[in-house]
Amino acid sequence: MIRCTVLAIALSASIAGALVHAEEKLALHVFKTTQLSKDFFSEGATIADVNKDGAMDIVSGPYWYAGPKFLERSEIYPPKAYHIDGYSDNFLMFAHDVNRDGWDDVVVVGFPGQETSWYVNPQGKPGHWQRHVALAVTDNESPMFADVTGDGAPELICMTGGQIGYAEIPQDDPTRPWKFTAASPKKEYQRFTHGIGYGDVNGDGRMDLLEQNGWWERPQQLAEGQPWKFHAVKFSEPGGSQMFAYDFDGDGDNDVVTAKAAHAYGLAWFENQGPADDGAVKFAEHKIMGERPEENDYGVAFSQLHALDVVDIDGDEVGDIVTGKRWWAHSQHDPGSLEPAVLYWFKTVRQGGKVRFVPYEIHNNSGVGTGVCVGDVNGDKLPDIVVGNKKGTFVTVHSVKEVGRNAWDEAQPKLRDGLTEPSLSGSGTHPPAGSGGDAKDAGAAAEGQVANAQVADGFPATADDGRVLNLDFETGDLTDWTAEGNAFKGQPIEGDAINERRPNASSGHQGRFWIGAHERNHDGPQGTLTSVPFKVTHPYASFFVAGGAGKALGAELVNAETGQVVFRASGRASDELRPVAADLRPVLGKSIFVRVVDRASAGWGHVSFDHFRFHDSPPDVGELAPGERRADHYPHAGLPGDEAVRAMQLPAGFKATLFAAEPDVMQPIAMAI
Repeated sequence: MIRCTVLAIALSASIAGALVHAEEKLALHVFKTTQLSKDFFSEGATIADVNKDGAMDIVSGPYWYAGPKFLERSEIYPPKAYHIDGYSDNFLMFAHDVNRDGWDDVVVVGFPGQETSWYVNPQGKPGHWQRHVALAVTDNESPMFADVTGDGAPELICMTGGQIGYAEIPQDDPTRPWKFTAASPKKEYQRFTHGIGYGDVNGDGRMDLLEQNGWWERPQQLAEGQPWKFHAVKFSEPGGSQMFAYDFDGDGDNDVVTAKAAHAYGLAWFENQGPADDGAVKFAEHKIMGERPEENDYGVAFSQLHALDVVDIDGDEVGDIVTGKRWWAHSQHDPGSLEPAVLYWFKTVRQGGKVRFVPYEIHNNSGVGTGVCVGDVNGDKLPDIVVGNKKGTFVTVHSVKEVGRNAWDEAQPKLRDGLTEPSLSGSGTHPPAGSGGDAKDAGAAAEGQVANAQVADGFPATADDGRVLNLDFETGDLTDWTAEGNAFKGQPIEGDAINERRPNASSGHQGRFWIGAHERNHDGPQGTLTSVPFKVTHPYASFFVAGGAGKALGAELVNAETGQVVFRASGRASDELRPVAADLRPVLGKSIFVRVVDRASAGWGHVSFDHFRFHDSPPDVGELAPGERRADHYPHAGLPGDEAVRAMQLPAGFKATLFAAEPDVMQPIAMAI
């Protein structure tokens, strides 16, 4: 079936008035901000189910506010309110079960250069929470808490002792100081350094570290005291805040987003333009917002973007940018310090390999702190926003309502004077697809590379009695598999569940059934799905994988005799299944099994898997299979109906009127007049 996201008809101006249709309904994202406290306790906040009642609570400074109403608050440590001309001893807050007792604890990053500590959840007992020091000296003003090692647990990404790196929670005794792994030699990093981040910059499946002057490439094997390779890129001059590597333009590689100056103006994304001659990555800077209104298509300009996150706000499975003003950071001494404390989200709109960012104001009197926490506080599966700063503590609840065309148009950001249409940034080009991974020897695991094309059918794995094993799930159940944990409850998935919730996307599965952990259980549960052992009867194999990246997620081929992982592959933060190829010549004739792993619970903490096959020769997962036709290219595919109408190029005297679009149209067709 040929799909088209909008059904519209071009009518002559003389007869357009004859079209009669019911008023269309459009989804409008609405935000309601509530102030929980007017006191300045901290510049960080977080979300956690503190009392394990099933309702998310808000943690800000010395208090946690009980959900779902957030009217009652309890102390974590003795409260102290600070004057807004000074600073608090609580710059950032994160929630995590540090001691693995099943209760969310609270991690607090203090004033730059001072301690990071964590507070033990007392499991409902009265009194202040017990405090442990995690890291004695924590430098940089925007440390982050994320899984950069792929072990399923977050690390504190920061600087200390003049080095950038991350601090890991001790597995044997979390009350001991956390182990810091340095990525750099000793440099001029100090407590007030601005700008730090993470992400897979070069597409090798490993998390790299970002800073204002470039990025540190994580090696395949870590060596104690051996610095990572540094690639110089001037992402920002004085330094911004949190930085992310994310594929904004949808071309398959990760770009970088950063504030240009945490205490001035500027927001930019750096387009990944592929490998440079020296093996690094070429970047092209594109301004999203500058110092003056005329530097943004919508006339938006605000300063002090001291907190930033990349989150899918509107549910289109594309990351958007959430940021705002850190009000009164240095009293009246920063540019724009007297301007409103705004909070914004920038919608990422991809179009023809390029991208634009549409700014939506969420609130004009709260802003951000040194952190901004985005998560679902009320269980409606929509991202809400929590901040603590010099104006107090705020929770912004996100909802979606259906409105008519006039109300929807009125709520949209307006182009600044002199512009008739927004501009697109980026080259619009796509790099060639990657090649498959291989197992260079039986003693080490090889990293699979996700490719972009369908793989040949191949040969199914069989049991000793010749029975074809259910490694593609076409029996509709988990025959030949053993599930442990909760991640794979309710599997397999039938049909294209991805396309059902997002018409311009696809699961990429083979046949009728596939494994999609997110479709039933989202990102929270963890577990493994292990096949029965079977003999390697051909020298090469392939399977399809999707979901999050890192060693805590993905699919492994394991030597059944030794337990060694001989091949592994994970997703690339995408839900479209892609084929990978494995060289199994070192284990030809031996027994292996497939293990699908989901040991992560944060964003993109899920895995998808399908269609294991053997091959006589290396399967070509990077090019089109023989006889396969490349799909037609529709440059405006995926646009909402109203945007598709605006993108149409019509003859003089004609206009287009939208009267129906997906998802209301269940079986659209493409047509030309």
